[in-house]
Order: sequence, then C-alpha cells, then structure tokens
Amino acid sequence: MDFMKVIESLDEALYSVMSWLVFYPMTLWRTVVQPQKMMDYADREVSDRPDEQYDDAIRPPLFLFLTLLISHGLEVATVARNPLLSDTHGLAALVDSDLALLALRMLLFSLFPLMMAVRLLRRQRTRLTHASLRRPFYAQCYTAAPFALMLGIGTLAPNMPFAGARTISAVIIGAGMLWYFAALARWFARKLHVSLLVGVGDACVASFYSITLFVFAAIIVH
Repeated sequence: MDFMKVIESLDEALYSVMSWLVFYPMTLWRTVVQPQKMMDYADREVSDRPDEQYDDAIRPPLFLFLTLLISHGLEVATVARNPLLSDTHGLAALVDSDLALLALRMLLFSLFPLMMAVRLLRRQRTRLTHASLRRPFYAQCYTAAPFALMLGIGTLAPNMPFAGARTISAVIIGAGMLWYFAALARWFARKLHVSLLVGVGDACVASFYSITLFVFAAIIVH
C-alpha cells in the first residue's frame, strides 16, 4: 500500500514538473505582453477553490521561483560560480551552496511584491491581514518575475565575449526597469482609481521601500 502511494506521488510530481515546460513559457509571455490582465487573473484565481486555481498558468510564487531558477541556471552556465559562494565572512558564510543562493534571491526579489502589496493596502485603508495581503502579493509576483529575469540576464551580459556587451547589458536592464515601473504605475492607478500620475507616485514610494530593503539585505549578507 505504501509503495503504491509512493508511485502515485511520483506520478503527480512528474506530471507537475513536465507541465511546467508548457505552462511556464505561456505564463511568461502573457505576463510580459499583458501584465495588467495577468495581475487581474491572479486576483480572480485566489477566490477559486484550491483545486481550480491557476489551471491555465503557473501559480504566481512558483512562477517567480522558476524564473529565478532559470536566471540562476544561466549564471551557472556563463559565470560558473558566483563570488558570494566563496565568501566566508559574516552572514555570507551561510550562502555556501547554489540552493542557498537561490533561496536568498527568492527572498530578496519577493520583497518587491511584498512592498507593493503593503503599499496598496495602506492606500486603500484596508486592514492588513494574511487574507488581504495574499491577493495583491500574488498579483505582484507575476510582474516581479520578468523583472528579475531581465535584471539577471542584464547583469550577465558583460561576461559575454563579444563587443558591445556592456551596452546590451544596460539596454536589457533599462528595458526591464522601465517595463516593471510602467506596470506598477498602471496597477496602482487602476486599483486606487486615481490618475496615472498619482499611480507613478505610489510606484515610486513602494519601489523606494523595496530597493532600500533589497540593498540593506544585500549589504548585510556581504
């Protein structure tokens, strides 16, 4: 009986992993092309029954994790070893494996969806609870993923052995930041029923908090 349960678990795990090959690129494409619709989609799906949620896309936190995993894989393939893994000083000594580094990146980039979600709830004067935070956090995980991927690719570009690599790096990072900020501004404007200019202001404030925490955590680790 136990053996059959193991087989069934493996069957489900194999299907889940293989289905990512189909649904991950679909989710990425939909998020890059229509970020607002994907954030609305995340809002709707949270209210569905657990077995019916995100049946035609990757769940938002998992989508962010898989994106960081791809970015990390590209780094391993290009740079081979992140310098942080060789650092034995302070808290950096805790990041002693690729898995630990991936977990750290997941934590750092999750700060962006968290701060955006908190800012929205504060502006809406909504009580901050686990239930109220989940909806905007999930929505923001969708847009944070392409942003993290473009930053990851952009920081790797200077290591490429061809002319203009640094220019390409700057273009990729700049495009990623512009795309992400535009998505944030429109999201705040729609959710708060304010002008796009006010949405830009909210995006600036939330981004400031996110970047401050991101840099602070990175400094502590280093």
